[in-house]
Amino acid sequence: MLAALPALVAAATPAIPMAPPAAGLPALPAVVRNEAQEQQDARLRWFREARFGMFIHWGVYAVPAGTWKDRHGGEWIMNQAKIPVAEYRALAAQFTAARYDPDAWAQLAADAGMKYVVITAKHHDGFALFDSAYSDWNAVKASGAKRDLIAPLAAAVRSKGLKFGTYYSQSQDWTNLGGSKGRDQPWDEAQKEGDFDTYLKCIALPQARELVEKFHPDILWWDTEYSMTPERARPFFDLVVAHSNLIHNSRLGGGVLGDFRTSEQRIPASAMLGRALEVNMTINSSWGYRADDLNWKSAQQLIRNLSDIASKDGNYLLNIGPTADGIIPQPEVDRLLAIGRWLKTNGDAIYATRGSVYPQPRTWGRTTQKARPAGGTTLFLHVWDWPADGKLLLPNITQAPRSGRVLASGDTVTAGATAAGIVVNLPGAAPDPDVSVVALEFSGPVEVVNAAALPTDTGASGTLADPSKSPPAH
Repeated sequence: MLAALPALVAAATPAIPMAPPAAGLPALPAVVRNEAQEQQDARLRWFREARFGMFIHWGVYAVPAGTWKDRHGGEWIMNQAKIPVAEYRALAAQFTAARYDPDAWAQLAADAGMKYVVITAKHHDGFALFDSAYSDWNAVKASGAKRDLIAPLAAAVRSKGLKFGTYYSQSQDWTNLGGSKGRDQPWDEAQKEGDFDTYLKCIALPQARELVEKFHPDILWWDTEYSMTPERARPFFDLVVAHSNLIHNSRLGGGVLGDFRTSEQRIPASAMLGRALEVNMTINSSWGYRADDLNWKSAQQLIRNLSDIASKDGNYLLNIGPTADGIIPQPEVDRLLAIGRWLKTNGDAIYATRGSVYPQPRTWGRTTQKARPAGGTTLFLHVWDWPADGKLLLPNITQAPRSGRVLASGDTVTAGATAAGIVVNLPGAAPDPDVSVVALEFSGPVEVVNAAALPTDTGASGTLADPSKSPPAH
């Protein structure tokens, strides 16, 4: 492994940090594109401005819908229930996509205020939603759908002005020969055949290339980096960098950092300005469709997650899990539309913003900020808990805003400087029961004096949005 490191790191810029180790592997020199900061900023501009995207987990695992004999699970059910390969493959006949409407899916994403869509082109069960020349285990050749399911969605999404991405599980594949050798202990004799490196060379890498060449995704979203050594990761990394506008996440492995950090089901406790961040989360407790999972997060919690993640300078990739025939569960639709309604009023506080001026969240809510063309700054106060006395303190800010207003009502907000900071005077009651946003206009950048000395806020999350409903690894 070490002999291959110089060639891999040659593509990286000098003086870069060590990449966090994958499971069972030592820390490796971080591998990034050899590009100037200006190039990276231009390539990632749309992603940083988007702030909100749709994740779609869809595949054969939707057929058992969460239950196999006496076992339960979502997109991992083949692994969790130890379903034999032949029996699992037989389920594909019931994966019909008979009611799949890609235009309706794209419209839902647009109505929810999402700016991009990422779909599981191939999950850990190895089933591809597109026609592949490198494995017949796909929607066209092996399922009741008998057609490519990616191309029409890509076209529909782009027709709404949204970006399109494809998820690909490169290091776990429980069905294709050799794919389960990277990490999982085989539970079926059929999985003992094949070789992991042959699988990577003859199936995973060619399929990833197919995705890029057929569908021209804006994002290539890797998942799980088990056993991805530097020499194994290199061809995948080269595939990405050969396409100047293609961005990818941090789960390729082999020391490759990716263009943005991936945080699954966990919102960071504080803002980390710099490297782009995406937090991917479920609406209930599962990624893939489960008929028995009714643990729906409320619309208010989802809106507050969006508010929180934006304040941490990140994107919110919120998942849906359609049924085997292509229906998006109504509770998911209802919640997405509720977020969309909130964004129609408050989107200026989310899109194209940067994270909070404070290193820690405020007890009453969150903040985001946006630079204005004339040199001014809008500071958005995301008020989760409207104060009974109508006053909010912005500690350690000395400059007073020029003006302020509530986005939902248009009511004027006044603010004045005190020794402790800016005191904001809010009008009446909260206009929005979920998150009310106040926009304060400043003539220049907003500075927090001695921010490091501020006490840690008890409202910081840094954990699962709902720790009691933690799903298995994605």
